[in-house]
Formats: sequence, structure tokens, C-alpha cells
Amino acid sequence: MHIIRVSRLPILLSGILLSAFPSFAQEQLGMRLERYSGIYAAGLNPANTAFMPHNWEVSLFNAGYFFENNYAYLENTSLQHALRNTDNIVAISDLSPERPAPPDAIILHYYNNNRRIRAVSQALVGGPGFSFRLGENHVLGLTTGVRGDFSAYRVPSVFYYPQFSQIETGQTIDIRPLQLQAMTWSEIGLHYSHLNTDGDVEIAWGISPKLLLGHAGAYAKSNLVFQYTPGVNDTAIFNNPTWEFGLSRNLLDSDNPQNQAFDVTGTGAGIDLGMSWASPSDDGEGYRWRAGVSLLDLGFVRFKPGSEQHILRLDSILSVDGNAIRADDARGYTRVLSQLLLGDSLASLQGNTFVMGLPTGLSAQFDVQVAPDFYCSAVGVQRLPLLKHSLRRTSTLALVPRYEKRWFSFSLPVVLNDWQSLRVGLAVRLGWLYLGSDNVGSFFTKNKLSGADAYIGLKINGFSIRKGEGRDRLHKERGGSSKQNLKKIKCYQF
Repeated sequence: MHIIRVSRLPILLSGILLSAFPSFAQEQLGMRLERYSGIYAAGLNPANTAFMPHNWEVSLFNAGYFFENNYAYLENTSLQHALRNTDNIVAISDLSPERPAPPDAIILHYYNNNRRIRAVSQALVGGPGFSFRLGENHVLGLTTGVRGDFSAYRVPSVFYYPQFSQIETGQTIDIRPLQLQAMTWSEIGLHYSHLNTDGDVEIAWGISPKLLLGHAGAYAKSNLVFQYTPGVNDTAIFNNPTWEFGLSRNLLDSDNPQNQAFDVTGTGAGIDLGMSWASPSDDGEGYRWRAGVSLLDLGFVRFKPGSEQHILRLDSILSVDGNAIRADDARGYTRVLSQLLLGDSLASLQGNTFVMGLPTGLSAQFDVQVAPDFYCSAVGVQRLPLLKHSLRRTSTLALVPRYEKRWFSFSLPVVLNDWQSLRVGLAVRLGWLYLGSDNVGSFFTKNKLSGADAYIGLKINGFSIRKGEGRDRLHKERGGSSKQNLKKIKCYQF
């Protein structure tokens, strides 16, 4: 562990937690809940494609980005204003009466509370994909995409800048366990859903198996409580720490020109599973209500030989001089740390492969038609890390009212993230174009900017609207008249 001056550590943490702002996902609720979502709906529940009213669609492109943290925030700015003025961001820790903030400065502040620190970043760029109906009750599909996630949960509150900056030289504090994970990977996924129309309630199930190609991965973890005492001249004393960390091979030699951002350094597999139940509407179009449960991102990536996993375990008190830690790349730092702490440059090395888990989550959804063309959805997603080094998903509770027509929809998600931050979103669909955010205030309100969310999707689909045989049969049993299975409509004129 590189010992850093106490006064500089909060800025380092800020850089880690806020570095994702310039990038371009959470759950993208505005494009996953409606009846016309098609293959996009499979991202929340693979069974829901069985209810899509059209017979085929092609997704041309979709992307999303989500970031949330409770460590630092930008004062009195919006996301678009901050992105246009990144050179004007100044940390409050660098200001003083002798060095005041410039008039156009955007001040980086730090929270100060007793909650544990959390930060999560999720990015997605989806490539071409499609889905089509085979017969009456089967839907097949394909998805592709590149994803990048970073998660840091339950980081001890002592690392909040106002608290950490007050630790005096020679003062001993307890550091509770913490962990960080980050990974980028590509997905190539198949999709299948099946609709059973026997009975008054339609039942659907869906499955989306995925081939995963890992590009980069890293994790760090401390397993036990240990004591930390800052010393003078960049020295520190540690009492009985146990640290674990791992790096994929392309991160170890970051200056090697052969290491490209999208080199495949690991492979793995993942799967999404879901079931849904729906009560068809009397007119055979849509449903009166739909409920579902799903298991999302169950899977792993194993990073190949050439990667490294390390354990630094000390059973005594050790004083470390940060000035002695010098190296040209990450691999060099691991060797220097092992030499200083364990007396052998390779003693910390435990293996040349490691496994990271996907950000697994368990979700429940309920959607009800409250009036013609008006729906209201309730969605819950609970993170469920299953492996030792799994990425952590944001736990979400949301209420999403929406107005939905064939060529237009409008929704207002109200989202509670991790039972801490309440956000209001906005999403629209214009023809085949989706635009939305589950945190629309970050774009337009100059306030405390501590998170952001945005997503976009573009696809085309068939112009004919399906009416299932099962729905027509139920309609007849309720006294309605028989209608044809396909209802032709005119192409929308923009």
C-alpha cells in the first residue's frame, strides 16, 4: 500500500470516486418497463419480451451511464455546466484565506457524516441486437454490448475528509474492513422467452445466457479491523493488517503499448432469468396488470494467466516509509510492497488468475393499467453479491408512472437508491428513439452534484401489432367479438 500524505489522501479518493463523470447503468427504467420495450425489457426481466406487441425488432444502438456517491459533491453546479468547465473545479481542501477560490470556480466539497462511504459507477454501450417472434408463443433474440462497473460500498466513515484531516500525527485509529471492485467486459447474449396463454392469467418465462469477454479487472479488500497511525515525513504504522488485491495482466504493465483497452484478458459466462404473470385486457390489447420476478447478472469472469492476485498479511506492528515506495508500473509497485512488508518481492503473490463476479441482483416488478394509455410500475432491485470479489449493484426502489402510445411514451421515474438518495427522472420515446435519465435534476438544477444518470436507445420494429390467440380466446369468453390476430396500422409520419 503506497503511503500518501494525509493532506493529499482526500483528493486521491475524490479522483477515484468522481473520475467517471466525463464518461458516458443503473436500471434505465424509462426504456425497460413499457409494452413496446421489446429486447430492452429483457435487461430487467427476460420474460417480458413475450408480451411485446410487435413481431420483430432490431436494436441499432443503446448506451447508458450511472454514477452515485456520498463522499464528495460539486457545489452549485449542474452536470452539463461541470463538464463544460472541468478546468475550474477546485477542491475546498486546497483553499485558504491566502488562496481563495477564483470567481468562476466550481468547489469540490466533502460530505461529513457517520454513514459508510459508497460509490458506484455503471456504464453500458450496447451494439446491434434483435428479437423476433417465432410462432405465437416464442421469442428469440440476440444482444451485444460493452460494460464497465466500479463499486465501493461500506468504506469506513473515517475516510471522509473532515474526519480524516483531523487525525493527528501519532494518533491511532481503527480501520474497519472495506472493499473495492472494478471491471470492464463485453457480452454476447442469446435470448428466449415463452408465453403460456392457457388460463385467465398469462404466464411467461425467459432466459438470456451470455458469453463474457473480460477486458480489465481489479479488486482490493481488507478482511479484518486493523490499526493505522500516521507518522512524520510520510511514514505510517500498521498493526495486524490483511490486504488482498488483484489486477488483470493489462493493468500490471500499463505502459506496454501492446496492452489495448479492449484486449481480452479473461472469459466467463452469465445469465439472466425471469418469470412474469399478466392479466390480459378485455379488448385483447395489452394487459390490466403484469407482475414479474427476475435474477439479473448471475455470472463471472475468470482473468487469464498473467494476471496476479496478492495477499499482504502482517501479524505484527510495522512502520512503513512511503518515500521508499517507487516503481514504474503496477507490477513494480506490487514487488516493492511485498519486499518492504514481507521481506520478499514475490511473497505476496498467490496466483496468476482470479475470478470476479457480475453485479448480481434480484428484482421484482409490478405494472398496472390505471386508465386507458396510463400505467404505473413499481420496481425493486436488491443487490446480491454471490462471489468473494463480485461487483456490487445499486439497490433500487422505484415508482414509475407513464403515458404510453404506439409511437410515443412519457414516464417520470421516482427512484430511491441504496435507501439513501431520492431522485426524480424523466424519459420519453419518440417513435423508435428512447431518451431518459433517472436523475434528471443533475442536468438542469445547480445544486449539490453527487451523481448522474443518462441513457439512450435507438431501434426499429415491425409495423404490425400482434393480438395473441390466447387473448382473443379470453376476449370471446368474456363476451367480446372475434378479431384478427394482426392489426395493420399506418407508419407514423414524423
